[in-house]
Amino acid sequence: MRRLILLTGLAAVYSIDCLADEAWSLNSVSSPTFDLLGKGRSAAGVRGNSLVLDGTGLVKLTDSAKLASQVDGFTLMVWVNPYRLSAGQQMIAAKNRYSLGERQWSVMIDEDNHFRLYVFQGRWVTASAKVLPKPGHWHLIGVVVRKASAELWVNGRKAGDVELKKPVPQTAAPVTLGGVDDNGRIRQNFEGAIDEVRLVERPLPAEQLATAYQPVPATHSIPNRPDPVRLWTGSQLPSIAEATVLKDVQFRVIKRYEPEADGYGFLHGVAVVWHKGRLYSSFGHNKGSENTFTEEGRFCVSDDGGKSWSSVTTIDPVDDSRDHAVSHGVFLSHNDTLWAFLGSFHQTRKRVHTRAYILNEETGHWQPQGTVIDGGFWPMSQPVRMEDGNWIMPGFIVGNGNPAAVAISQGDDLRSWRAVTIAAGPQVRSMWGESAVIVNGPKILNIARYGSRPIALIAESVDYGRTWSHSVESNLPMAASKPCSGVLSNGQRYLICSTTADGRNRRSPLTIAVSAPGKDTFSRLFVIRHAVFEDGPGESDPGAALSYPYAVEHQGHLYVGYSNNGNRSGNNNSAELAIIPVRSLAVD
Repeated sequence: MRRLILLTGLAAVYSIDCLADEAWSLNSVSSPTFDLLGKGRSAAGVRGNSLVLDGTGLVKLTDSAKLASQVDGFTLMVWVNPYRLSAGQQMIAAKNRYSLGERQWSVMIDEDNHFRLYVFQGRWVTASAKVLPKPGHWHLIGVVVRKASAELWVNGRKAGDVELKKPVPQTAAPVTLGGVDDNGRIRQNFEGAIDEVRLVERPLPAEQLATAYQPVPATHSIPNRPDPVRLWTGSQLPSIAEATVLKDVQFRVIKRYEPEADGYGFLHGVAVVWHKGRLYSSFGHNKGSENTFTEEGRFCVSDDGGKSWSSVTTIDPVDDSRDHAVSHGVFLSHNDTLWAFLGSFHQTRKRVHTRAYILNEETGHWQPQGTVIDGGFWPMSQPVRMEDGNWIMPGFIVGNGNPAAVAISQGDDLRSWRAVTIAAGPQVRSMWGESAVIVNGPKILNIARYGSRPIALIAESVDYGRTWSHSVESNLPMAASKPCSGVLSNGQRYLICSTTADGRNRRSPLTIAVSAPGKDTFSRLFVIRHAVFEDGPGESDPGAALSYPYAVEHQGHLYVGYSNNGNRSGNNNSAELAIIPVRSLAVD
């Protein structure tokens, strides 16, 4: 049914208003035609008011699953006023739910600060604009999908196009503005104002697209931001091409991606631990979509230092009569007992909690110890013993803004933990706060994933993790992936993720930043491996994501487990291992 929402108080009527099948003026923060997920406020717009998003929320258009999906194409026009650049991918409009395999199209301010249109053709194809966004100023962004091409328009001019060799997929994903609602996870958030959205369920000719634009002289003032906290104190951070590649690193494959053999697609969250001379690895595994009801926490064992591995076994076999899943987590070898603390949830990442297990080494089976941490806590790195006798386990809270968090034990009672949330600073937007810690007496440093922005967030505690400063931006670039940090036996701090001067949000190369012994900031960066790794073992592809690292030191080597999705999209990964001589990380 054609539905045209009439606009009032318009200063002018552009030709596209008469053609639109759908129109959203965004004059207020509430409307029956959309849902505002997160915070928003009204400000002066192109006509009347606009909706300002603070980088944590988005607008989901009501009953929009079938919109912008016509076989013959469509035209979408959106006025945007960006407040911030160099902030990762900032979505203007999209129709995607990545974790459900639903990919159609999106238009955004990309990591390189260019307007860019993405259209899914079995892989993403793109059209880019040369004109750069100007913070505080209004821009009219147009998306035109035709049968054989897709076009990006900026301010009444065609800025780029891309050939389409097949129809755009049709999915049940809703149309969203200012971010993507990825099946409950809000990501790729836009910070700025959005106004006067128009949809025509057919591709318009160039003449009509050109006449839709009239310059808007009014501007918005941009709030000042504080300087980042120094986490990097070395010389200029190297680019991908300039970064030194570590020598003498050994590589192993823990578990290949082989759905044709075992039926599993999703694999993520590799953990590794040495226990009584054996090397264990675990990960989340799913025959369905990521973070859905069928997820399993699984493990395997190596008796030759990672050269070969046992078959993969499920830690807590799924009972079809229950409604919760168990996924990836962390290990702890303590007092001759091997513990596993695994993230668990109901339905699709609902009511997240942490469940504990103890390995029965005689039978090879894991004994459930029940839920040990509730309230949304998902562990990300192994517990570290503190000088006060308690253990601290870094992770994050799923929900309530997804902040970084830690869990603190009651001494050696590893069935009793208290979660401590680390609040985000007032300038931090759209967190997905998977975190790691560095322990130095009562002083604890938490390093967290931002979310859509490729910058490391840090927070500090001076009382063994009981209270924390806010998570704030550091001066160290870091891709939006789970970080892994710690202190080596020689006193060097390390941080493993994807960190280079020009890597932006790309999850490669896999890097390790280190400090000098006894120092509390990082000053040297090494590449563990690049995405292209033809000598192997392991998958090699220019687009490979090497992510979610996890590390443990053993007999002079740092064992780093990580995910590798090869030439695939999403977290359909292989589990791989890098074995780094600690001596190779020495800093003069």
